[in-house]
Amino acid sequence: MKTYIDFLHGETAAEADRIDILFYPNSGEYRGNIYKAGKIIGDYTCSSSIELENLFPQLVFNWGR
Repeated sequence: MKTYIDFLHGETAAEADRIDILFYPNSGEYRGNIYKAGKIIGDYTCSSSIELENLFPQLVFNWGR
């Protein structure tokens, strides 16, 4: 699967200050919304948690640890 990111008004991944993460085990996809200052600025779909961390290096991922 290819990574898909869609921004509403030309924002970039570097502008994100939060994302939500939903994992869909049947398809093996991670999906969620991208936020800046509490407002949704886009959404994404990708196939691995490593890929997600690489897309948003400014964010801290806990992964339940």
